[in-house]
Amino acid sequence: MTTHNTADTVTIDFATQLGRPTYRASGFIYGLSENGTQPAQGFQSDIKVRFIRAGGAQLDCPDGGWVNGKYTRRWDSVKGYYARTKAIGAKSILLPHDLWGADGVCHVPRWPGDNGDWREFTSFMAQVINDAKANGMTGSDVQWDIWNEPDLITPVQFWGRDQTQYLGMWQRAYHQIRAAIPGAVIVGPSTAGQPDPAWSWFTTYVDYVKANNVVPNYISWHQLVTDSDPQTSKVNLDEMLATRGISVQGYQVNEYGANTNEQLAGPSAWYLGRFERAGIDALRANWGMGGGLYEGMGDLVTGSDHPMGGWWTYKRYADMTGTRVAVTAGSTVDGVAATDSRVRKATIVLGSRGGVTGGVTVQLDNIPPYLQSSGQTHVTVEQIPEVAGYVSDLAVVSDQGMTVANNSLTLTVKWSSAHDAYAITVIP
Repeated sequence: MTTHNTADTVTIDFATQLGRPTYRASGFIYGLSENGTQPAQGFQSDIKVRFIRAGGAQLDCPDGGWVNGKYTRRWDSVKGYYARTKAIGAKSILLPHDLWGADGVCHVPRWPGDNGDWREFTSFMAQVINDAKANGMTGSDVQWDIWNEPDLITPVQFWGRDQTQYLGMWQRAYHQIRAAIPGAVIVGPSTAGQPDPAWSWFTTYVDYVKANNVVPNYISWHQLVTDSDPQTSKVNLDEMLATRGISVQGYQVNEYGANTNEQLAGPSAWYLGRFERAGIDALRANWGMGGGLYEGMGDLVTGSDHPMGGWWTYKRYADMTGTRVAVTAGSTVDGVAATDSRVRKATIVLGSRGGVTGGVTVQLDNIPPYLQSSGQTHVTVEQIPEVAGYVSDLAVVSDQGMTVANNSLTLTVKWSSAHDAYAITVIP
């Protein structure tokens, strides 16, 4: 990852209020134990997790899932994950492709619709739907993400046939789910690539779902390419849907953070700011294999169930109350900020995707009166360290009263380690 050694500047404008904090980027794929009971519930509820995405991936590999005659263990895992998700008031994103056995690791002897025969797939979907109904999974707290990364044929294979066969599968699954659960929330296509009018796979998909009246509730994709930006993806998708007259409830990036290089405290803060600004629901990726997929919440919690540095990025994000305010990103640093007049407190979380060291200027503009006292405000800066291990609490690196001039002040954060994040608290 590139480290930027020059200073950067970020501006927080308290006058531009953007609605209540949504915590929409506090979502995760896997990361709990197979039965969904570990780590302890507080590790999710304390960071206000909004989404958990699972379907029993990698269990019984190399021959797991329905297509290998081993569906039950994967479904039992889904039930466990759903119980934990329901307990914390989050939404469960169900992954039929994992239940089938197409998890990118296991052997897949057959794909839905091979040789024009859809009977097995229809039976499979009937099993999943009936199990969902039997376990009370028919409300809006369950989202049906029909197939993961159907554009990714090699080297990791989630869909082993061409796009035409995928679209036939999509249409059949969509209608079968809708017929059984009319109010079901459907998500797709959850591509490895990002929406782009120049990408024929994605334009073919949106044209097909409109022509066949099988438009998902949420259009989804993955933000895993290191030079991609969710804000750019949103602009592209806005254009693609507008030109076709397609309307959806929202967008979802159900995997973000390119491998472990971006599963760090600082890059996580950068992503939180991006997704909040763009209004996109988002879930942190998980690069665990085998048992590693079923622990650690995507490298946020140690194997002995202690918070790591990155967990604290999400904790300070969850601590935000009141209303979000505008953050103007620098060349490398971005983040999210909120202020609450009831408790007379503002919270800012900042990080860099590519890494930054040196002095970063944080400009606070239009500081409201409730955050001031006799021309002063109190500013506390905490370092969120990117370390591989237990972080019991955050170190305070600066704690001072500062003079406010014309409702503004300038603060310099001395960024000592490239992939750290920082939390700033402002009180009168």
